[in-house]
Parts: sequence; C-alpha cells; structure tokens
Amino acid sequence: MLRNRLPIKQPKLLSKTANNLLTMAGRAASMPARVPHRLPDYAPRSRVFIDVRAVSEPGFDEEGRARMTDSAWSMAAFKPDGSDTEHIYVGTNTNIIGLSLTAFRKQGMERAVIPAEVRRFRPDVGAMHWESVLDYAELEEAPYRTFGFRTMAVYRSRVDGRNYLYAGTAATRHPSIWRTATGNPGDWEEVFVFPYDKDVQIGSVRGMAVHEDGLLYFSTTRAGDIMRGGKGQIWATNGNAITPVVEDSFGNPDNSSISILESFAGALYAGTYNPHTGFEVWKLRDVNHYDAPPKRIVSHGAGHAFNEVALSMRAFKDHLYVGTGIPLGFNPVTRRGPRGCSMIRVDVEDQWELVVGPQRDKPISNYGPGFGWYLNAYCWYMAEHRGYFYAGTWDASRCFIYLQENRHIVHRAGRSLLKYLDLNYSRWGSPPGGDLYRSADGVRWEPVLLDGMGNPDNHGIRTLESTADGLYIGTENPFSRAEVWRLEDIAEIQ
Repeated sequence: MLRNRLPIKQPKLLSKTANNLLTMAGRAASMPARVPHRLPDYAPRSRVFIDVRAVSEPGFDEEGRARMTDSAWSMAAFKPDGSDTEHIYVGTNTNIIGLSLTAFRKQGMERAVIPAEVRRFRPDVGAMHWESVLDYAELEEAPYRTFGFRTMAVYRSRVDGRNYLYAGTAATRHPSIWRTATGNPGDWEEVFVFPYDKDVQIGSVRGMAVHEDGLLYFSTTRAGDIMRGGKGQIWATNGNAITPVVEDSFGNPDNSSISILESFAGALYAGTYNPHTGFEVWKLRDVNHYDAPPKRIVSHGAGHAFNEVALSMRAFKDHLYVGTGIPLGFNPVTRRGPRGCSMIRVDVEDQWELVVGPQRDKPISNYGPGFGWYLNAYCWYMAEHRGYFYAGTWDASRCFIYLQENRHIVHRAGRSLLKYLDLNYSRWGSPPGGDLYRSADGVRWEPVLLDGMGNPDNHGIRTLESTADGLYIGTENPFSRAEVWRLEDIAEIQ
C-alpha cells in the first residue's frame, strides 16, 4: 500500500517555519491582520489575540502519515443516544496529489488509491489522540477502490427514532454510505452501495443535508470529478430505504455533478459542477410546495463561466451562502484558471447578490475574487460559530510551488501554467496557506488567519465544526499531512 508514496520536496523557506510549528502542541498567538492592501477599508488593522490550538499530530499519528492522510475531508460532532459525551469525527482523504495528478496525466486512478478511514478524537485518552473507528484497509484488498470519506451528517431516523452518524465515501467506482448509532469501532454498517452506470459514473457522495421534511439527502459527483460526462444525482433516506430524487442533473447534461446540498427556508437547495457554462443552484422539496418541480435559482456561474463549481453552501441568518471555485485551481480540462473564488448569497425570495468576486460586479463585501488573493481558488467550507459566520479557503500557491519544484511529474498542460505564474513567493502580497474569515452579518468580513495556522503546508481549510469547546478546523495538507486545530477565542488587543 505504501509503495504509492510520492517524493515530497518542500521549499526551504517554507519548511523551517512549518517544522517549527509542527512540534507545538498548541498555540495562543497575537497576530496582525497582514497584507492590508488586499483587505477592504473596514477590515481591522489592529493586532488580534487568536487562541488556536493543534489537537492532532500531522496525519493523526505515524500510521496515518505513512498512509498519506492528506485531508480532514469531512467532520462532524456526534453524541449517541444515551451518551453524555460528544466526540469529533473526521473522515480522511489519502494521497490527494497522486489522485489529482491523474487528471493531468490522464491515467487511471486505481494506482493512486490508498484506503481511507474515519478517526474519532479522544481527549480523554490523550491531548492529541485520534482512534480509527472505520478503516477501509480492513474492508478492501489491493487494488483498493475507496480513498476518502467526503461528507458526514448527523440524522435522526424517521423509521426507528435513533440518532445516527452518516458518512459517504469517494471511490474509483461504487461509493457507499455508512452509518453508526454509537460511533464505536465495529459498530458501523454499510447501508447503501451506489450502482455503476457508464452514463452516470458516480464516484463520490459529496453533499449531505438533513431537510425540514425529515429526510436525509445525498448528492453525487462523477468519478474523477473533472472528467467529461457523468450525471449528478440526489438520493434521500428516511433511515431505511434510500431512493433517487434527481437522476439527470436537473435535465442539464452540462451539470456533471451535484456537488453540495443545504436546507434553507423550508426548501432543499443544490449546487452543481458545470464546467461549460458555470455552476447552477436549484431549489426543490419546498415544504410549502412540496410537489413543485425543481426550480433553477442561479445559472451561468452567477454571471461568469469560470465559477465552475459550487463547493460550499450554508445558511446563515436570513440568507443562503454559496462558495465557488475552479477545480484544482487550474482545470486541465477546461483550461480555466488560476482565479480567485467567489461567494454569493440567496435571500428567502430567491434573489441573489455577489458577496465576494470581481470588483466590476460590485461585491457587497468589497472583497475581490479569492478575498483579494487570486490563488485563493476555493471557498471550501462555511460554518456558523458563536454568532459569527466563518469561511475557509484553499490557497493554491503552496501546491503550485510544489509542482514547480517537481516539474517532471506535471503534464505539459500544467507546465505552461507554471511558466505563467510568478512563483517567487518572497514577492507575493499574501503568505501561502489556507485562509479563514469571519463575519457577523455576512457583508463585512474580517480575516482570522491568512497562513494555514502558521503552517503554509496547510494549504486549505477543508472542514469546520462548531462545538461548545470551540470551532474545530480540519486542514488539507499533502506535504506534511492533515491537521486538526481548535479555535477557542478571538479578541482585539487594546
């Protein structure tokens, strides 16, 4: 399994900072809002105390690092019925660079697959102890098929009334859905395996949302994500049967995937991946008009075809927020990018407005694409925590640095991009590493972290989960492996 390991060469100027930080068990830091030239005038310039502490080792432990545990791909806080204890669960993704390079090399994914697992945080055992509760290395034999758990949700079954943690996988084919009532090892059941159809080509369960009608919904993306063809689908369960709801990408063959779901104002909303004309947002299962056909709310990438995919979707107060991106930062199929992500929001009347995006379109936050940094390619995850709305990004700069230093593994389409980019990061106006922003009203956004918690290898803020203990932050880090942090406090220094 481990023979698939890729050589990792880290930039010297980045490695020293990263290695120093990775030895720390936690951090309470005073940080200024850096790169003020790309922040709106209202963003604070004063120093801010940020209490953010590492709660995992890179890759969770030595075994996880050996397995190339690169991403905290999904995350959920789950308390079983009858228990007084809530735990954080993380679904992993492995060997993300190897999997991504198959898109550039146009090779099969099977050779890059390393089995994924679900980890559970056990602070009662150790400050950074994460136990494996579901491991595909024990379920499959080489050549492996399942490389990630891409989404999670807590759902109380309408059938038996029990509370379950659900998890959806990503695989070369036949992804599946698992659930558990306890979260314990050995107490997970595979409740559904998606059939293979050469026209649909389901590769992963990416969206998962509990809706006001009492059902849990799943959405699917095609195998390989960015390859041509495929049909996005939506399925639903009441805790027993799992049945299709949308089977044909809302009738648009250019919607090759349905990437994200969210329940808002009584309706279920779905965002698509559309590499031809840009993402779409659809509304369906409105509890006030339940049998009404799906209605398209946003089309053509909210005015720009380069907004290819709706990557994140979350309700906050009286709006539904949608974060966009270009797959891989530079889509080798469409040849779009690099370009910073956008964010829009939809009101209860289904009217949308731009929050972050091209300045000529007058975003209400006054942030340009990528929150002002053009290599912030994804608005990857959003969550509400203690009255604030948080958004995390994927900063493609660290990945492009890696590719520049390993040009021999890059397809010629990628090499032309590397020639175009200025990869001398000493001249950049933004530090490498995923960013985290927050807002009290959805309009005015302030930076919380701009550098992957001080580790530029944390190139993306992949997951966020609000708990009474703080905001858990899961990263994607294919260089020194995924990390989980907990944001406990933010205060302005007088």
